[in-house]
Amino acid sequence: MSILLVLIIAAVILAALLSAVAIVSLKRSLDRLAAAANAIAAGEYSARVRPRGEGLAGGVTDAFNAMAEDLQSQMASAAEEGARLVAALNSDFDAVVAVNGDANVLFANLAAERLFQRSAADIVGHPFVWILPNESVLEAIRASRDAGEHQVNLVERPGRQYLQVVTTPIIRGGNWAVLVVFHDLTDVKRIEQMRRDFVANVSHELRTPLAGIKSVIDTIAGGAIDEPDIARDFLSRADAEVDRLIQLVEELLELSRIESGEVPLSISPTDIGGMLAEAVERLRPQAERKGVALSLSGADLGSTAVDARRVERAVVNLIHNAIKFTPEGGSIAVGGELSGGDLIVRISDDGIGIAPEDLPRIFERFYKVEQSRADVGSGIGLAIVKHTVEAHGGRVRVESELGRGSTFSFSLPIHS
Repeated sequence: MSILLVLIIAAVILAALLSAVAIVSLKRSLDRLAAAANAIAAGEYSARVRPRGEGLAGGVTDAFNAMAEDLQSQMASAAEEGARLVAALNSDFDAVVAVNGDANVLFANLAAERLFQRSAADIVGHPFVWILPNESVLEAIRASRDAGEHQVNLVERPGRQYLQVVTTPIIRGGNWAVLVVFHDLTDVKRIEQMRRDFVANVSHELRTPLAGIKSVIDTIAGGAIDEPDIARDFLSRADAEVDRLIQLVEELLELSRIESGEVPLSISPTDIGGMLAEAVERLRPQAERKGVALSLSGADLGSTAVDARRVERAVVNLIHNAIKFTPEGGSIAVGGELSGGDLIVRISDDGIGIAPEDLPRIFERFYKVEQSRADVGSGIGLAIVKHTVEAHGGRVRVESELGRGSTFSFSLPIHS
């Protein structure tokens, strides 16, 4: 009986010892699982539990490691997809911003940084209204969360910048609720305005000589045809108006050809100094009739390869403009110089000058400063100068002070 009792006690003690060992082993396994789980939760997706034996602990360890392997693969795929998405958004020409349900910015691509002139780090975290305080766009963002894509066709920003804004809901996008895409329509608006200005200005420039011709015809038809002297005078006026129309059409065609590159430049070695001298002598009678002194200096400029006809026309246009806007008793100086690898031509006058607000637009076709509205010129001479010089790879500049005169200059690269 005592032996049996001893055996029972020994068995109980052994069982207790074995249970204790098993519990310690299981606890260690659970501790390793917990440590690996915490590492994965912290972003260390490569964390694994080293297999220790078989049985329940080994099975749990194997299952955990398999789950961790699958999670690491999914996170790698998600990271790659996210990187591709960010790369795609950054490569997009349009500015893109992602906002959450409260319209706070969560993402901004590189184009958005350029558009709003702020870094993504500065933009992210701020309310959308901070970067674009526009109620119509904010309302479109709110509406997109529930009712799909919305569009705000024209948003004007400071500096005459125009945007079209499209808001699109993001399905299963996590914190990203709405994607906001900005299409910059500034150039489109500018081209539309240029087209309207062009049509209006051409209509005006054509209407004036046509009205003059019609007046002549009406006068002659009204009885002047029976008075030869009067008829000849009016026919002379009509002839001048026809010449003006022909000149306008020729200048428009020339400008169109230069802008489109339809007609290649006829490049040949040209004596620029001789060209300047010829242009000055050609326009000297016109300057003398107005009482304006016209001088030439620095004419020893050697030879360079240019389209002689077009460059000479540009020089004549600039001198002609200077004569028109220089009052009697004024002076005009034409000159040139070599600077580095460039040839520089300058036409300076002490005429009426140009207001600062007009200078940025002075080379636009048909643009006329207020002081010259009554002038009979076509308004495209300076545009021809600009495009001719740029077609040669050069640059045109103007410096002016109202009431003190102007200096127009252009530079051309020297080619043999």
